[in-house]
Amino acid sequence: MFRCSHKRLRSSHPAKMHSMRSRFIENCPREADSKEDENNMNDTNLTIRPMTIDDFEQVHSLWMEIHGFGIRSIDDSKEGVERFIRRNPATSMVAVCDGKIVGAILCGHDGRRAGLYHVCVQENYRKHGIGQKLVERCLAALKAEKISKVNLIAFKQNEIGNRFWQSLGWKYCDNVNYYEYVLNEENITVFNP
Repeated sequence: MFRCSHKRLRSSHPAKMHSMRSRFIENCPREADSKEDENNMNDTNLTIRPMTIDDFEQVHSLWMEIHGFGIRSIDDSKEGVERFIRRNPATSMVAVCDGKIVGAILCGHDGRRAGLYHVCVQENYRKHGIGQKLVERCLAALKAEKISKVNLIAFKQNEIGNRFWQSLGWKYCDNVNYYEYVLNEENITVFNP
């Protein structure tokens, strides 16, 4: 578990918050747990890189341990994720710390607008800017592909997720209605406990 003596960082300005968080990660003293601290992390052993299908087992395991996470039986199968990555080979990202995937985002676009899906960071690695770094890398990849707008869905009961997006300056849209039409009834969503 991460342990730091610093107080929680607070700022209303995203750029200032990023700068504060970066200094916090670099300067944060670490203490080892009673066992070897596998979660002891700094910027030098954190890598953000594009997701490949070879990452599926670790990413799926990460999804399964996130409380309240919704997993779709077809879309989130290995075949479904492979189809998504093949269509968007440079935009989905993973965060790797000491050889272990600790964060992931599925990110794709249709040539006009992009979407972020399954944004997650393992609980023991949260509050160290990993989620923000993942989002920044996805946005940079989308800009390189000339995409100018990104949407995402955050469930209303996902308080942690909604606070995260607001802290990064994402805007809540109350002027749209979200609709869906199910083409495959077998693509069932099951939420983790």
